[in-house]
Amino acid sequence: MKLRMPAALVTTESEYAAHLTGMNTFFGAVLGFVMAGTERLDQFEFGFVLVLVSGIIISILYVTASAHKVIYALLTLVMILSMPWLVVPILDQGEKLPDKLQATLLVWTIITVAIEFMPRRPDDPPQDAA
Repeated sequence: MKLRMPAALVTTESEYAAHLTGMNTFFGAVLGFVMAGTERLDQFEFGFVLVLVSGIIISILYVTASAHKVIYALLTLVMILSMPWLVVPILDQGEKLPDKLQATLLVWTIITVAIEFMPRRPDDPPQDAA
């Protein structure tokens, strides 16, 4: 289920790989800052949030690696949207998820899904240095 685009806008396999690498590095760094809001949680609460967030990240990465891309995309979105429902019951009064956590994971997922369903083409053959 790839989109149709003008040939000049179709990325090569190398450009696609570079996009994924850059995006995953960027969002990993952003997530480090966003997760700084979890230092107030006790060990159990932090561990629970960490397991949930790592599951979401793995699911985001599976969107690009699996033959079941749509399933993983939907699963990822459901997990992100259900985070408050899953986490709030275990938090002590006055504690909450970091404000930007869901937004960070949601944008990462949307960009991943978008690039995954864009058309790609093989890399151009090397030019002869004649």
